[in-house]
Amino acid sequence: MINSKKYNFSFSGLKTAVLYKLKELEKNKIKLTDNLINHICHEFQQAAIDVLVFKTIRAAKEYKVKLILLSGGVSANKLLRKTLGKEAERIKLFYSQPDFQYTGDNAAMIALAGYYKIRNKKSGAKIAKLKAEPNLRVKNW
Repeated sequence: MINSKKYNFSFSGLKTAVLYKLKELEKNKIKLTDNLINHICHEFQQAAIDVLVFKTIRAAKEYKVKLILLSGGVSANKLLRKTLGKEAERIKLFYSQPDFQYTGDNAAMIALAGYYKIRNKKSGAKIAKLKAEPNLRVKNW
């Protein structure tokens, strides 16, 4: 991913590599100790952060942005927050991130709001008729 000229992120290959590594360890009868599990998790996290930070900084330079804002559920990752902040500072870009308490993912909140809306019959939608549309576009206002 780091060598790709595109700015999209996909970690499916990284997840698959971890899966194959776990299968290899199992095949070789290597016990998954807490230390080994922690090491694998650390390496996964570091690889993902390396890509996220590298591509973000490259895009910031290419598009001559004035600031970088880290947001969403991923902004809860303390190492990402620290690493991206340092890199932004290194290239003299303003960097902002939400206070840690506001970094939770909104999916549960949105689902709960939908549940209460349907339960209280404030919506004409029938739950069985709801259809997910993952590629739905947001209208430009």
